[in-house]
Amino acid sequence: MHIKTKSIPWIIIGSYFLFGSMWILLSDTILYRFSTDFITNKEMGLYKGWFFILLTCIFLYFLLKHLLQKNKEMESQLLESEERYRRLVESSPYAICLFRDGEITYTNQTGLKMAGVHSLSDLYQNRESLVVNHHDQKKIKEILHSIHTNENEIPETIEYQLLRSNNEIIDVESTLIPITFDQKVMTIIQTRDITERKQAVKELWEAKQLIQAIISASPIATLALDMNANIRLWNPAAEKIFGWHSDEVIGKKSPIVPQGEKDITIPEIIEHGHIVNKEVQRMTKDGSIVHTALSTAPIQDENGQINGIMAAFMDITDKKKTEEALLKTEKLSAVGQLAASVAHEIRNPLTSVKGFIQLLNDDKPFAEKTPFLSIMLSEIDRMDAIIKDLLVLAKPQASHFTYFKVNELLSYVLQLLSTQASLYNITFMKDFTDEDDTLYGEENQLKQVFINLIKNAIEAMPEGGCVSLKTAVKDAEIEVTLTDEGVGIPAHKLKTLGEPFYTTKEEGTGLGLLSSFKIIENHHGTIDFISEVGIGTEVTIRFPKNSNGS
Repeated sequence: MHIKTKSIPWIIIGSYFLFGSMWILLSDTILYRFSTDFITNKEMGLYKGWFFILLTCIFLYFLLKHLLQKNKEMESQLLESEERYRRLVESSPYAICLFRDGEITYTNQTGLKMAGVHSLSDLYQNRESLVVNHHDQKKIKEILHSIHTNENEIPETIEYQLLRSNNEIIDVESTLIPITFDQKVMTIIQTRDITERKQAVKELWEAKQLIQAIISASPIATLALDMNANIRLWNPAAEKIFGWHSDEVIGKKSPIVPQGEKDITIPEIIEHGHIVNKEVQRMTKDGSIVHTALSTAPIQDENGQINGIMAAFMDITDKKKTEEALLKTEKLSAVGQLAASVAHEIRNPLTSVKGFIQLLNDDKPFAEKTPFLSIMLSEIDRMDAIIKDLLVLAKPQASHFTYFKVNELLSYVLQLLSTQASLYNITFMKDFTDEDDTLYGEENQLKQVFINLIKNAIEAMPEGGCVSLKTAVKDAEIEVTLTDEGVGIPAHKLKTLGEPFYTTKEEGTGLGLLSSFKIIENHHGTIDFISEVGIGTEVTIRFPKNSNGS
């Protein structure tokens, strides 16, 4: 039990009054019990007085001893409590000052360190220059005045700049808390350094402004979608490419997916991660179609949870037109290069037809000449088929994906190139799979790819040799392997195959392989080269089996 210092006199007075009253009431009874006939009343009175003084001294001694011990314990506890609070205040990361009667009467070590001084007197000397801005000085004085005059009993917080003794300026945040002690109003000022926080906020704001500037200035249409696929961001490039103003689409579903085309969903993007340069068709406000390269990335919150998707669309319409023109040029080039070998194919039936026409001019009866007509028609049909094959390659055609058999396509290409192979003393060897080799793709474009690759193999063997063509179905992929016995390709040149105007042939342009690479890429396929100089080259092409190209 704690005893307040102010209560001690009252405890002594009360105890003395109680003890004296009991002595008056009980002393006669106690003393007369021990009295004799030889003790007079006067002596009895003296004895009563002495006993009262003795007992009073004893009583007061133990009472004061008890009270002093309790008071000492209370002071010790008070000192311990004060020490705990002092340590707490001194170790606080906040600067804590006590403002009383217009002066700073205390500050902890954090406060001295924050101000850049060593003692309270140094702080007092620099008090007028601590707050940098005069407006902030005035505001703090107004708060202190309102607290001192009891007009404000609610803590107030203010941000301002503080000038340290080394002339360094830091940003701080102070909370002014009114307290009452000994019936006097004082103010505890709790201050923390927020320079790093302010700098972080500034850097975050600058980074946000930079990102906004980049997105606004980017020629790539940039969209941000929430988890419900509603548009959160629509940059100026998106307005330019697709035609809708941001006010028309923000908060709504994307209007740019053409009717009948499957859009890429947010769960698909989350499942597969980033998408980079996936070619997709999108629709503009006027209904026209643009070819775009789509790249996506998930947007994460502060906890790492995905809360949206960023999508970027690069307009590649002009690029697609250039590629189509390049494919057309390559087709015409292939037709021109095949002309020499095809000439032999056409010359043979022409010779036969010419000979039979000459026979028709003789004087023999027409009935004897009838078998010649069927042979002539057969040879003409043969020439017609060859010319049709050339026209199929040369004629510009819209991209049309269908299902077809890879083995049948390769057999057709080998038949088409058989004459040229004979001219170079080349033999073909086939090893085709018996498994289902159905592929979804643009058949004519893939014919062009394999014509180009097999022609390259033929031209790589000027002394003759064998071109091996093998097909296989592995892990939901159709694999085509083309092997020649040619001169081979140096290792340093393998890395640059497929680049425009880079070729291993003296008179080539490199556009053939470039077109082939692009066609294979459009079919979501891959092409790999393994070559050794003087040994030959192996080309492996893989396509996803039965892929719908989506």
